[in-house]
Amino acid sequence: MVEMAGLNKWYGEHHVLRDVALGLARGEKIVLCGPSGSGKSTLIRCINGLEPFHEGDLTVCGTRLDGSAQALAEVRRHAGMVFQSFNLFPHLTVLENLTLGAVYARGEPEARAAERAHGLLARVRLSDQTLKFPGQLSGGQRQRVAIARALMLEPEVMLFDEPTSALDPEMVHEVLDVMEELAAAGQSMIVVTHEMGFARRVADLVVFMDRGEIVEAAPPATFFEAPATERARTFIGQISHANQGPIT
Repeated sequence: MVEMAGLNKWYGEHHVLRDVALGLARGEKIVLCGPSGSGKSTLIRCINGLEPFHEGDLTVCGTRLDGSAQALAEVRRHAGMVFQSFNLFPHLTVLENLTLGAVYARGEPEARAAERAHGLLARVRLSDQTLKFPGQLSGGQRQRVAIARALMLEPEVMLFDEPTSALDPEMVHEVLDVMEELAAAGQSMIVVTHEMGFARRVADLVVFMDRGEIVEAAPPATFFEAPATERARTFIGQISHANQGPIT
């Protein structure tokens, strides 16, 4: 579904991605973790074409990102993106936020788009919020709307860029529950998150990044119980301490 090799990116003289190689199989769930500034969000934004990369190869659902507008449009038809800060249109209702892309980007009839939107809102447990505006919702509700909006385009891959980091702690579980349900249904996904309990429960592969490179990649049991590098052991210890207990 996603394949990258030798991916490099710079911000000026700052080398933010260093020879990154990673692949995502159909139905696989990958969690990207690591300290702030390690390149996780930059990497996931490169996958969706929101950030250009400077060296290497990146293919998403059979389309190679070659810098062309055609390739970018094709990739975005297959890869849905959920952002840290929701990125909903504040002047549109919940229902309108969901149907806008389907109607105007895909030419879907409004009635059909609305029918699918109602189904997705039920899936994320927001059937009673369709006519509200984003400003009338809690952070957890807004992020669930953002997930439903991404699903409206029927993506083969879902990309999540720290989807719970802007939420109050009591709202985090609302979003993680929906993401876990998607994972259980077989959705291919790459998730940037510091929620290590989620990673242990859901991920097929945990990828630890630091200073722009992949330091370690392993199944959750191996990564959390027997990390191979000192950098990963230190990170897990810090996360466990912040959570005041072992990651479960």
